Amino acid sequence: MKNPIEKKIHSVETNGACPFLNKSHVPINFEDPVLTANPELTFKELRNIAPIQKITLGDGFPVWLISKFDDAVTVLRDPRFIKSPNNLRISNDEPLKGKTERASSAYILRRFHMLANDPPEHTRLRNFAQKAFTPKITAGMRVRIQKITDELIDKIQNNKRFDFIDDFAYQLPIMVIAELLGLPTEDREKLRNWSDILIEVQVTEKNKKSIEESADAFINYLKNVFAFRRKKPGNDLITAFLKLQESDGHITEDELYATIFLLIIAGHETTVNLISNGMYALLSHPEQLDLLKNNPELIHSAVEEMLRYNGPVINSTMRLAAEDILINGITIKKGEGVLVIFLSANQDETKFDNSLNFDITRKNNKHLAFGFGIHFCIGAPLGRLECEIAITTILNRLPNLKLDPTMDSPEWRASNIIRGLKRFPVVF
Repeated sequence: MKNPIEKKIHSVETNGACPFLNKSHVPINFEDPVLTANPELTFKELRNIAPIQKITLGDGFPVWLISKFDDAVTVLRDPRFIKSPNNLRISNDEPLKGKTERASSAYILRRFHMLANDPPEHTRLRNFAQKAFTPKITAGMRVRIQKITDELIDKIQNNKRFDFIDDFAYQLPIMVIAELLGLPTEDREKLRNWSDILIEVQVTEKNKKSIEESADAFINYLKNVFAFRRKKPGNDLITAFLKLQESDGHITEDELYATIFLLIIAGHETTVNLISNGMYALLSHPEQLDLLKNNPELIHSAVEEMLRYNGPVINSTMRLAAEDILINGITIKKGEGVLVIFLSANQDETKFDNSLNFDITRKNNKHLAFGFGIHFCIGAPLGRLECEIAITTILNRLPNLKLDPTMDSPEWRASNIIRGLKRFPVVF
């Protein structure tokens, strides 16, 4: 079987008959503009009608969608739901044991980092990353994040309108993560282009070539960066990673490429959409916007509500059942896939009061936006810090910011992973 992480997710119905095991079924297509425009409506229906629903991928591979909070936590903490297809012992996934040729660049970037592996490999890779990517390093970035934020606003404050994503929300995280890693700021557009292509998990005949080319280019880019930093070490994460690699040898060069790729995605792609989705939620709820302006100390709970209400990640990455597993009367068979719908679990009305309301004063807010368990996002502290600084500074320096009245209904990215706007025009 092919790697299910690299397949396009969509639901299938033929001749009006439902091919799923459930008696009730909610059609799900993560690229449907109706769903991307108002996912809360579809996911509420899913939670009430088929909270554990089976769909199929393009070649018939079975995947279960988990839409309720408690079921999501059950899956995320259960070690029998694994990340690596090779651990099923039934996969011919690339690369096989004994295979001598090098795996493709795209495969390396997707499969050699901690998020795509199970213990003990996951533990080894995560411990390696945490030695250099510490809370102390994150906290030490506060002053620099504030300076970058102010510089970005300096460039746009004399304009009457701008695109919040292109001119601000994208720029801040990519500059921060590039600086942390020790990558030149002028390379951020290249990093953005590679990230946009490689973040989508589905591989089709149409996009396979561009994915492979981008992966090759990214790895070749890192080879040059590594060579430079080995000759001229800096005060950055890549230098720290290289020193750790040389001292303990517990990570391969390919695993290092994949780890840095993951940190760029975690430190950039998700933070872009956390900031922009959060600002969009505020501008769409004027009473909450005014509340935050008048009570800036609410910024911490406001960020948590932004993460819960319309977080930057739609689904978890794929997990596979390592054996037959029973959840709420439904058996997920060995080898079948499982996706946790974070957006749905975070709006579960049985877990959150008035769950479809955006409330920055919410107290009970233990959401799953950054995941749960051993795969909890390593970049969460940095993402929270960037969002807090970005939103606070915008409200202080551009207090009259509003949605562009000429904008029609917002257009959201068609993705089964990232929840984010394509464009976000604002005026002030």
